[in-house]
Amino acid sequence: KMQNMLIPQSLPNDPALNISAIYIPHFNIGGDYYDVVRINENEILGCIADVSGKGISAALLMANFQALLRLLSKETKSLTQLVEKLNESVTEITQGERFITFFVARYNQKTRKLRYINSGHPPPLIISDSSNEPIRLKEGSTIIGAFDKLPKIEEKSVTVPPNALMVMYTDGLTDLTNEKGAFFDEELLTNFLTEQTYPDSK
Repeated sequence: KMQNMLIPQSLPNDPALNISAIYIPHFNIGGDYYDVVRINENEILGCIADVSGKGISAALLMANFQALLRLLSKETKSLTQLVEKLNESVTEITQGERFITFFVARYNQKTRKLRYINSGHPPPLIISDSSNEPIRLKEGSTIIGAFDKLPKIEEKSVTVPPNALMVMYTDGLTDLTNEKGAFFDEELLTNFLTEQTYPDSK
């Protein structure tokens, strides 16, 4: 119950934006986390993260991370500064013994610009019927908490096509296997999403 309190109980949907989420940990307690916060009338901030390891210690670190994120998202002026501050705080807490993969993005509904930083997380995908290949949001920095100071941080920007689908996930999804032992990898995920969202595109 405590862990479920850390993830959003409602999402900032409106007529132009449809957001949904599902959270099913492999164990009773895990270290996965996502959040969506409305910044202002035109912008929302969304993120997803995964703490190394499982169990109560991972969940406790994620609870701390959630509190830090909520605080720093109001105080920092850019995604780069946000990631820098998060890394400093997590490194101080864990002393390098645990790390967090993290993806954060800020989307402007008016301009359709999405700015993001990917810190070692499985790349979210933007899929649309106007493109044969998904946009993979893979640029940014290394994982959070492994270094006192991140070697580099690249804040990237993309324009989201009309009627596009953006999917964020953790490796808990792509680590799934079927009865034959085949992984549900990114290619299968992309094909599935495209077929379900744009059935007439092929």
